[in-house]
Amino acid sequence: MRIIRRSECGQLARARSWTLLYGRRKVGKTTLLRTCVPHDLYVLVGHGGGHAVVGDEVVPVEEAVREVGAVLRRGGVAVVDEFQRLPTRYWDLVASWSPRGVLIAAGSSYGIVHKVFDKSSPLLGLFSPLHIDIIAYEEVLAQVGDPLLAVVWRDPWAIPHINSVEELRERARDLALIARGLIGEIFTEEDRELTDTYWRAILLVAEGYWKSTDVAGALGLRGGLASASSILSKLSKMGVLRAVPTLGRERYYTVRSPVLSLILYAEAKYSVSDLGAAPPELPIGREVQFTVGEMLASYYGAVQRYSPREDIDVVLTRGRRRLWAFEVKLGPFTKPEAAEAVTRLRKVAEKAGLVSLSERPPEVGDASLGPQELYQMARELAKSRGVI
Repeated sequence: MRIIRRSECGQLARARSWTLLYGRRKVGKTTLLRTCVPHDLYVLVGHGGGHAVVGDEVVPVEEAVREVGAVLRRGGVAVVDEFQRLPTRYWDLVASWSPRGVLIAAGSSYGIVHKVFDKSSPLLGLFSPLHIDIIAYEEVLAQVGDPLLAVVWRDPWAIPHINSVEELRERARDLALIARGLIGEIFTEEDRELTDTYWRAILLVAEGYWKSTDVAGALGLRGGLASASSILSKLSKMGVLRAVPTLGRERYYTVRSPVLSLILYAEAKYSVSDLGAAPPELPIGREVQFTVGEMLASYYGAVQRYSPREDIDVVLTRGRRRLWAFEVKLGPFTKPEAAEAVTRLRKVAEKAGLVSLSERPPEVGDASLGPQELYQMARELAKSRGVI
């Protein structure tokens, strides 16, 4: 399996204080812990919290906790993976070892952050949090060089399974089963149940229902908009969905992981896990739009927004200023298309940019970004973070 280097690795390698990694399952936390943290002890807490893996042995969790304490008391570095599974009865003991040594704890849930930093937690004030998300697009693109493959490789679990968007389409049925299991795992680690309502809400968003009002109508919930908004908000906090701000009051909800979004679209639209046939198409353009928008926001130091009324792919704002508006396409722009797009974009923002993943657009706007320009932008960002 190819390992994509990422900026969080440098942060962890330089950690000199207790740190809590948190984030959705299968985003690469364990790989970061094993490859980036120079540790004296690595402990993986098992399901149920009654046992742990230390080295090549399965031991009672009490024994693993004692070993962690011994390492910290002598000033060493200990890693505890799946920290959310460690029974809270040990938290007072763990707290008693601070500030000796360096403890790096990782939790595959967002709920662990609220528990650790709760005002009644004995661990409050001992850890600094570090959120681990899917890999930044620019960091993948800078190493892969393929702007389309980099979109689906942002989620590390997909790397050994998929080598192209076409392969993703052809293997949609098998991958749909993985996706359902992964989301179920996320809910389990959050101490929640993947109910039919939550699953339908996720599929609706994957299918393109981006407004809470539309999701509420499609679900037919008794609580209406309030219930749908609550569900979408919880899914966002769990890392399953992402809420992109718009130029209005709405939020544009999308599945956080592009590869999961595409797989779940195939399931929602074509029931691929039941029928077994590959879907005729996947909305890769939508995923490219929001993914490239993230990189552009990082590059220009701005906030990424979507403009639903004008259907403008990417709007970058800073405070009240609308700095940039971008049109993003998979294919090329003709000169008339480019001119029309720039005219429309300049009605919304100070500057207008065109992005194509196939060739550099005509230079009629303030920025014309083709695959080579996107690659150079990604390398610049990745280099500034010490990734390459």
